[in-house]
Amino acid sequence: MKTSCGRQEELITLADVMNGPVGVSMAFLIGFSVTITWGTISAAQSAVEKVAASAQEVAWLTENMQDKEAASEIGLTLKKYLETVQTQDVDRLAARDLRGMPSFTYIDALQGQLHNLTISRSVDGEGASRAMDAAAAIAENQAELVSIARRQLPDALLWLLLVAGTLSSMVMGIVATKVDGPFLLIGWALVSAIGISVVLIMYAPFSGDIAVDMQALDDAAHRILTP
Repeated sequence: MKTSCGRQEELITLADVMNGPVGVSMAFLIGFSVTITWGTISAAQSAVEKVAASAQEVAWLTENMQDKEAASEIGLTLKKYLETVQTQDVDRLAARDLRGMPSFTYIDALQGQLHNLTISRSVDGEGASRAMDAAAAIAENQAELVSIARRQLPDALLWLLLVAGTLSSMVMGIVATKVDGPFLLIGWALVSAIGISVVLIMYAPFSGDIAVDMQALDDAAHRILTP
């Protein structure tokens, strides 16, 4: 019958053998998860910047129209749209409450105003057509934002990451009992913990410390000239 000391030695030997493969697997899982979450944030940030750029194009085209009253109405609608995305839509995106976004009212109104302006023929047809295209681009990129908000890491991957992190910590803890000055093991444990924390922080692209920056929309709204 094996003694308690013998079993401990076997456990330490097994943990020493497993330490390398477990560490490699953990590094792969963390890298894979960070790539997915950061890719989601990058895609959302790109969509926000495209919305801001298209909004500025609409504003520039309408500000140069001869029908100043219609241009002012369009500018006001556009500004309200951008402000609503920042103040109301972002909370709904963070909560994944994506039906009937508050800003949809303004983007629909904007497209309607531009359409009416086009068919009235009271302005340059080419300029109005370009403004319509830019407004369509705003709607398209907002739809992409909504689509991105639906993305999330699979629950199975999150559980796998947490279980692998726990197993890795246990293995390194066992190995550390037989190592003098296990600073490298402690350092790797900290790196693993920080990696998992980063994944969880970036898990929600519209909230938290690492999230999509809506400043581009605010900048675009402030550049729009309204009466």
